[in-house]
Order: sequence, then C-alpha cells, then structure tokens
Amino acid sequence: MKPNCTTALVVTFLGLCSLPSLAADTASTLCASTDKVVFSCPLGNGRKIVSMCASGDAGRFYYAYGRPASPELIYPARDRPSDGVFTRTHLGFAGNNGGYAFAFVNGAYRYIVYSTSGSNNRQDGGVIVQRSGDAGVAKKMQCQSSRIVESQDDGVIDATLKWKSDSQIAAHGLPGAH
Repeated sequence: MKPNCTTALVVTFLGLCSLPSLAADTASTLCASTDKVVFSCPLGNGRKIVSMCASGDAGRFYYAYGRPASPELIYPARDRPSDGVFTRTHLGFAGNNGGYAFAFVNGAYRYIVYSTSGSNNRQDGGVIVQRSGDAGVAKKMQCQSSRIVESQDDGVIDATLKWKSDSQIAAHGLPGAH
C-alpha cells in the first residue's frame, strides 16, 4: 500500500494527540529538566506541585513545593548536600495495600511526602506537614491521584532504599491516617 497525504496526516495527528500526556507529566514536576523525578504530583486544584527529585546520578536529592514558575520551598538549598537529610519508610496496610513515605525536618516543621497504592487500582499520595514535636497534622495536601509520577529508575530507587527509616512513621503510620 502506497502512503498518501491522508495517511501521513492521520499518523501525524495521532502522534500529536499523544503529546499532551507527556507534557502533563513534565508540567507536573518542579524537578530541574536535567534531574530525575523520584515522586511528583499536582496538589488539590493543580496550582501547586510537590516533587522529590534526584540530581546527578542520584547523588543529591531535594524536595520542591510550590507553583511551577516560583517554588516556595526547595530543601535542602541547591548549594547544600542532601546526605542524611531524608528518611524513607515502607508503608504496609491490610488488603494488599502499601507504599512509602519520605520525610525530613526543616526548621520547626516536619514534611512527609507519601505514596500509597493497592487493590482496585487505588493510588493516593501527597504531603503532610507537622510542627516538630507535635503528633498532629498542621496541613495535609493530597495529590490529584491520576497525575502522580513515580520513578521507575532502579538507581534512584536503590539510593532511596539506603536511607534510614523514620521510627515514628514505622511505628504509627502516616499522621492523621487513623
């Protein structure tokens, strides 16, 4: 069969139709274009994003929160190392549900970025903010579940698996989940 203009137009159109999903994933992260996304999602109404990012060969990690054009918080600062800053805790729930939580302390606040998934295609994620030393939740922001991006990069995953576990999360689960 000889290709014609109609065939070329349809193929081009189909190719362009698949681009928005890629663009949405790119727009759903605050990670630098040269960095790898560990976890990222737009929160609530989609105006703000939470991201965990890996720069280099997963040698430095950072948290970013805010609007795409102007993040409100990048931790640790770009000129600071990330060694020992983050924890990663495995989350296990009944009914074949589980996930992970990354946590860190910045000043008087503790931040927990979490992702859970399980049976019936259940997926949840977001960020929980606590005042240091307080078991309660100061703020909880949930991801738009259909827009969660998680790393499938073995090097990134292996690096986070070497982080210490957060003893409070390991013992009591996510704050505010009870």
